[in-house]
Amino acid sequence: MFRIFTDRHGKPVCDGLKKTVHIVEALVFPDMCLNCRALLPVSLGPGFSDQTFFCGACRARGLPTFDPPYCRMCGHLFDTGDTHVCETCLTDPPVVHRVRAALAYQGLVPEIVPLFKYHARLSLTRFFDSLMFNALDRHFRDTEIHWIVPVPLHPKKLRQRGFNQSFLLVRRLCDTYERHFGGRPGWQVDASVLKRVRYTHSQTGLDIASRKNNLKNAFQVPDPARVKDAGILLVDDVYTTGATCNEAARALLDAGAARVDVLVLARA
Repeated sequence: MFRIFTDRHGKPVCDGLKKTVHIVEALVFPDMCLNCRALLPVSLGPGFSDQTFFCGACRARGLPTFDPPYCRMCGHLFDTGDTHVCETCLTDPPVVHRVRAALAYQGLVPEIVPLFKYHARLSLTRFFDSLMFNALDRHFRDTEIHWIVPVPLHPKKLRQRGFNQSFLLVRRLCDTYERHFGGRPGWQVDASVLKRVRYTHSQTGLDIASRKNNLKNAFQVPDPARVKDAGILLVDDVYTTGATCNEAARALLDAGAARVDVLVLARA
């Protein structure tokens, strides 16, 4: 689909024509709610918001952002009180330095994440892109990061699913950063820094001990020299018990990384 936003001399067309083109496109190719597929009204406002992607009924279920109070280390959300370190992290500290998220796994979020991950509703990445960038800027602006690394899938799982959902969450971060700040970031997104070398069964239904055992030695750093003394930001879709991210972080730290933080789409 072509967008005629410049004239024959390459100059931008007027805003009125842009708006007209947008209306025509919306009428011919109407937008649908990314969750329930209900038709959405034509939006004339600039940029994207949850109204761009979801109908009123779905938005009413809530798309809660990840906000305090939460555990300073693992990001566990508290109902009340102040941000502090939770009891679990005090008694059994995670391998990762800290966990932050774009969304809380509440409201509509438990419905749309499985649609994205298991049912290939990849159009949801349009909505997730800005959420992940905003969370990155909000929580890690002052953190020294050298590599942003999506948690890898085993090649067999990748063939079965057809895509790595964690990579889709970060693939446009550099471009978004450049649009916002006018220059390239000091970090790079690289899916080759970490490999999943052992096929593991689904973590669903397993307790914490079984999850840890299931993931033991599942990750490997092909070139340890690349991560030596580096700050790493691991990215995944959901952080629940933390077994996957902590085992991945262990491999990175064993290879010489200085620190591993985690950014996820949603914190359960």
